[in-house]
Amino acid sequence: MSNSKENITPEAAENNDLKLEVSVRPIAPRNNLVGFATVTINDSFAVENIRVCKGEKGLYVNMPSQQDSQGNWRDVFKPITAESRKLLISAILNGYTAAIDKMRETVDATKEADKPSLTGALKDNAGKVKSQPKKTAGKSEQSL
Repeated sequence: MSNSKENITPEAAENNDLKLEVSVRPIAPRNNLVGFATVTINDSFAVENIRVCKGEKGLYVNMPSQQDSQGNWRDVFKPITAESRKLLISAILNGYTAAIDKMRETVDATKEADKPSLTGALKDNAGKVKSQPKKTAGKSEQSL
């Protein structure tokens, strides 16, 4: 599926000199999982495997996590302040929405195209093929 990149630099981020570049890859839904995101922070750090999920209340984001020795899941990346969490989640969800919109535009453009596929063109023209004229017998066959 397609990726969508979006640079997010809202005022809150600019005040903290925080620059986020978000790349989201929607997937065919598996249970509640609908996509993956990668966030690049200040052109210096990349965080991968951020999961975009869909629940009863709408879309939400799960940070990358790892299971510890007791079987508990712990985030390996997490925003520390509420402001940075809100900024990050907003950027990821906006990136997901942009990626889905781009996919829909691509599908709509494909449907509107009047170009038939090669297979379709062959099927359409199959009945229009002219029959080949039969070869006439050569001189040696005529003399027999």
